[in-house]
Amino acid sequence: MTSSVARQALAVYAVPARLRVGDSHDVRSAGVGVRSHLADGRGVVWDPVLPQGYCAAIDAEIATQPVSRRLARRVGTDDPAIVWPRWTHCEVVAKLMGLPVLSWLGWDRLQPPDAVAGQVDTAYVRLGDVLVCCGVRAPHD
Repeated sequence: MTSSVARQALAVYAVPARLRVGDSHDVRSAGVGVRSHLADGRGVVWDPVLPQGYCAAIDAEIATQPVSRRLARRVGTDDPAIVWPRWTHCEVVAKLMGLPVLSWLGWDRLQPPDAVAGQVDTAYVRLGDVLVCCGVRAPHD
């Protein structure tokens, strides 16, 4: 079950003004926040203010980068507009659920099962050529 607090946090913090894209070194030295690194050496950092116990994660990709044949076979298309949102969403869900990469690569067409995806709230933000998926998970037992 997703959380109204998590959705509210995404509405406030999953916006371009709260994300920073820059040189990977600058992003690493940004201090607090969650990070993602891009294929071209840049990085993205996001620092939402969340209630105690809530967790945040991001994943980012260059939105128009070509999709490998291998990945296209897994997703069923080589269209970056379909592949990269699914990829980033899976990454964020996996990070917030503590799942290893190999587990989510097996999800059908890179779509998380409802039982898993339903525990995480996500939002997409486009920053120039970068697509960022921001996610928040409510406290869990």
